Amino acid sequence: MISSLDPVGCKAFEVALAIDLFQELDKAPGTIVELAQRCRVSTRGLRPLLFLLASVGCVKEQADTFHPSPELNRFLSERWPDQKSQAPQAGDWENLEKAVRTGRCVRPPIEGAQDGGEFFSGVVETLFGLHFGLAKSLAHALPSHPLKVLDLGAGSAVWSLGLAVQRDDIEVVAVDHQRVLESVTRKFVAKNQMEERYVLRPGDYHEVELEREHYDVIYLGHVIHSEGWEASTSLLKRCKEALAPQGTVVIAEWVGSTPRADDYHANLFDLNMLMFTEHGLVFDVSEMEELASRAGFGRLRWVKGAGKYPVLFASTDS
Repeated sequence: MISSLDPVGCKAFEVALAIDLFQELDKAPGTIVELAQRCRVSTRGLRPLLFLLASVGCVKEQADTFHPSPELNRFLSERWPDQKSQAPQAGDWENLEKAVRTGRCVRPPIEGAQDGGEFFSGVVETLFGLHFGLAKSLAHALPSHPLKVLDLGAGSAVWSLGLAVQRDDIEVVAVDHQRVLESVTRKFVAKNQMEERYVLRPGDYHEVELEREHYDVIYLGHVIHSEGWEASTSLLKRCKEALAPQGTVVIAEWVGSTPRADDYHANLFDLNMLMFTEHGLVFDVSEMEELASRAGFGRLRWVKGAGKYPVLFASTDS
């Protein structure tokens, strides 16, 4: 059954009509690449659009091939006119069609060098509350000996603080933009009385100097979803070089479901990455494992903590 559409869902459906997606599916099912070619849009733009449409029942995915929903024609004739007329304006989402066609974000990207931490600084307190329980619950999966920790893209330092508040043998280097470190990270570190155990290192995590073979644990907490394939692979390679022998990178992320239709909110976030980042996306389990393998990590394990999604532990030992 096709779900009632929220404002973003309505806009996604409008875009699907504008690019003749449903007409093309009526002609023949297709993969993301095939449908992008037939609709003359970008693969990057069509991918999250299809996933979101699958979540609300407008299309069906089978073995990487998309088909029209059997209920689509009825929805178009009986329900869509009312839903469309009642849908409010959706702000930046009015530019979704352009993003789908071009595969490019519709405004200066968030969480990047141009933003300098401005966007993240505004939402960090909410995110700390969402992630702190998960961060604390991961401590049991880490070695019990004293640890040197690196928190890349630290933000509120929620991931490393989840470990540090439970153990007094942890030393942390937190890396982020200067603005974030001063207005956000320092506040949360002080609130948890951890100033003496933290070093705040300003810079871009792709470029800032990192000690080689030095850290036992490196946190990448909700970082790679804004980076995309190439930059995430490069960042993970940097992490591998900075890890001490037997070290571990902890990668906490949104994780796309299998099949992708099963998690509407992950797919909505995936569409956000299209709209507001240059290369970002939500990876699924196999894609995250491929990223880590590309970077040379030999041991991968998923740890279930106190959160919706499991967390990937990537280690240098095979």
